[in-house]
Amino acid sequence: MKTKKGEKEKLRQTILEKAIMYLKRNGRGGTGTNEIMSYMGLTRGALYSHFKSTDDLFANAVCQDLKKLEESLAHRFLMDRQEALENIIKDHLSEKSLTDVESGCAFTSLSSDMQRSKAAHRGSYEVYMNRIYELIATAMHDQFPDDPKEESYQKALNFYSSLVGTLSMARTMKDKKKALEILKAGRDMLIKTYTNRSVDQRR
Repeated sequence: MKTKKGEKEKLRQTILEKAIMYLKRNGRGGTGTNEIMSYMGLTRGALYSHFKSTDDLFANAVCQDLKKLEESLAHRFLMDRQEALENIIKDHLSEKSLTDVESGCAFTSLSSDMQRSKAAHRGSYEVYMNRIYELIATAMHDQFPDDPKEESYQKALNFYSSLVGTLSMARTMKDKKKALEILKAGRDMLIKTYTNRSVDQRR
């Protein structure tokens, strides 16, 4: 009996959502088909009816996660306006983000694995990342309207890279106190650099 088109797409979305949570927590390296399908409570056949390989699953799961990130940022910039950048900094570099790996961005948890993807897959990631950079650059220009747009874009590149790098470093720490110190230093510096009021004014 054939699966209805709507049901098949729903199952595909379920696989992608569960896969990205598993991958963020466990990484791509050492993740075999059996392990990931067992986590999802599905068979190997279910995987190969939707994806060509585990590499294909990984790439599609990451792209879907980046799409959600893009949509989330667009909504935040629309709703929070001038406070959006500050709120993003605080959320991304919060104590909650240390352990809430599944809800964090794919770049923080999976950047090393994404670097090892095929060129075509990396190109797909880049499409989403370029749009995310443009969103951030627009917010930067709104924050600092006297800056040339090219400077706003360069700030956007550094801004997101700093968010990812700071959280990645904090997560490597065994000592939670040191991890929180790294997060605070990152928050304070990013607020000072990329928002138009000081840290003290925002406490």
